[in-house]
Amino acid sequence: MTETVRAVHAVLVEREMGGAVWNPRQRWDKKRMVLVFAEGASGRFGIGEAWLSGSGARALLATIEDDLAPLMVGSSVFGTPKLTEEVRRSTELSGRTGITAAAWSAIETAVVDLAAKSLELPLADLLGRCRDRVPVYASAGLYGATKTPADLAAEVKGWVDQGFTAVKIKVGGAPLAEDIQRVAAVREAIGPDIRLMVDALYNLDVAQAKAMARAFERYAIHFLEAPVSPFDLAGQAAVAKASSIPICGNENMAWLHYFRDLIERRAVHFVQFDIAACGGLHEGRRIGELAHAHHLPATLHAASTSVLYAASLHLAAALPGPVSVEHHMLHQWLWELAPAGTFTVENGTIAPPPGPGIGLDLTPGDVA
Repeated sequence: MTETVRAVHAVLVEREMGGAVWNPRQRWDKKRMVLVFAEGASGRFGIGEAWLSGSGARALLATIEDDLAPLMVGSSVFGTPKLTEEVRRSTELSGRTGITAAAWSAIETAVVDLAAKSLELPLADLLGRCRDRVPVYASAGLYGATKTPADLAAEVKGWVDQGFTAVKIKVGGAPLAEDIQRVAAVREAIGPDIRLMVDALYNLDVAQAKAMARAFERYAIHFLEAPVSPFDLAGQAAVAKASSIPICGNENMAWLHYFRDLIERRAVHFVQFDIAACGGLHEGRRIGELAHAHHLPATLHAASTSVLYAASLHLAAALPGPVSVEHHMLHQWLWELAPAGTFTVENGTIAPPPGPGIGLDLTPGDVA
């Protein structure tokens, strides 16, 4: 008998961070996370996460509970692709693209997780596994009040010592001369064979991004992420054309058609998306396959809880072509709820968590 969704529960999780570190756009005083649990008629739970960065949670929670959860309750756990298209089309009238996509991403991921659990299958197998281990890169390298380039270099070298073969740091939150010092120190510390990526978090204009790309050429940068506004595809394409460093983006954007435009305008070399923002697992799969069809590598952004990270690893294991997943060294929220050793890195790769679904057996009470 096919599992159906009996209820959808949204849970807000908050953690204090104290404002000690920041990226180019945001000082981390508090981390807010919205998780969604899809409760099946069997009593099982699937779990997903919604994108929530730089904003409050009330509107997102209301969108989940009032607008979208009623669409899912009573439906088969295998019915999300049709509903995804209905949800996307609803934004053509509402104009609420981002928040709707984030809310639906959490619901859809939770329901697909529940579907895999109902079949006692790992999510990667349900989606069609392509690989057993997924390349990951260590990510953080934020700014701090007393953090020197030498401090940053030691931090990143520590990641390499843990087994990572690729790393990413933030740039664009300081004068270019200071960022050059930071990048130079990191490259010297990790040596020439470790992939080094930088993320400007949409904090530059086109001229600044071009100048940064020229300044960083000598440091063998694997990609420059999010150099300009994600709404300026023409500007991003101009940066991509002028830069010898490949451009990566844009992780907080939604729906397949945006990534089609991003690729067709040649605004990106690495297609980056986040399943908490893009519309969910199936939409993420379509984006990853679109990248592959255009001979471009896909990379999954994941900077929040163990839920998002586990689901991202499973999806990446089911995508064709070159793929990688962000392994955040700061945002490891609720990782203690995963079985010990779940996210162990070996030679720059991690296996998706074993077991049914995304490999995490959680209920709303576990995270409340």
